[in-house]
Amino acid sequence: MKGAISYLKELFGLYRLYGRMDLQWFLQDSRNSLILLAVDVVLGVADLAGLMLLAVRFQGVGGFSAREVLFFLAFYETGNGFLTMLFCNYNVLNISRRVGRGQLDHMLIQPRPLAMQLLAEGFAPVSGCGKLLVGLAVLIVACVGLHMRITPVWVLMLMLYVICYGALQIGQSYLWGSLAFYIPAAFEEISSVILDLNGAVGRYPLAGLPRWLAAGLCTVLPVGLTAYLPARVLLGKVQTPWQIALPFAVAAAFLWGAGRAFRRGMRRYLTHSCNRYRDMGFRN
Repeated sequence: MKGAISYLKELFGLYRLYGRMDLQWFLQDSRNSLILLAVDVVLGVADLAGLMLLAVRFQGVGGFSAREVLFFLAFYETGNGFLTMLFCNYNVLNISRRVGRGQLDHMLIQPRPLAMQLLAEGFAPVSGCGKLLVGLAVLIVACVGLHMRITPVWVLMLMLYVICYGALQIGQSYLWGSLAFYIPAAFEEISSVILDLNGAVGRYPLAGLPRWLAAGLCTVLPVGLTAYLPARVLLGKVQTPWQIALPFAVAAAFLWGAGRAFRRGMRRYLTHSCNRYRDMGFRN
């Protein structure tokens, strides 16, 4: 128990450190920082615009009304913004880049456990908050438009599903990214490919798809569990216990698989390392 408390104190100390560094980035060049944050906000709105325009034109998409589509997209952007704020820096989320480039060596010589470094290094509460702010703002607008009854239980479920969104993305990135331990040049970008695929498909409803395809998109490539099914639960369209619990179960399975794959890859890395750097410091 004392060890866990000490670990958490050290972890939150690192969060304070990286948060202060991120704030200094903003204070040292506020003008350019505000421009970059504005770009993030514009990109966040652009992420929502395509499907939203279709929903307005056709009075709904994929079993959602236009206002429900706005809620679904807002939830997606909130989860994406939360993940970005926690893990956007230093390729912590795109872990195959660090593995495939041999950059884990830089972490292994640090006086902190590797897991603690991965949890803390990507934290960017200032530079990475743009999409989260867009998601939360649109989520409030959508809830007001739908006249939703907000209860403490509902808010708790919202928070848990946002965390689940992050767990699903991290689990996939680290599971597939572990391939870079074995073939670094070929799989250096596999994590970004998986995350981009999630982003491209995850912001569209799955209603109307064949059952086998919908099942695949809720298990093998669980894009339907990142926002579509959680949005249906939060909107009161799904009340079956197993469907409510499915995102958490699949996220736990991916995290477990990612943990095993990454630990096995680390054993190989500690034996063979990565020989992609030349003496001058650039990659082959």
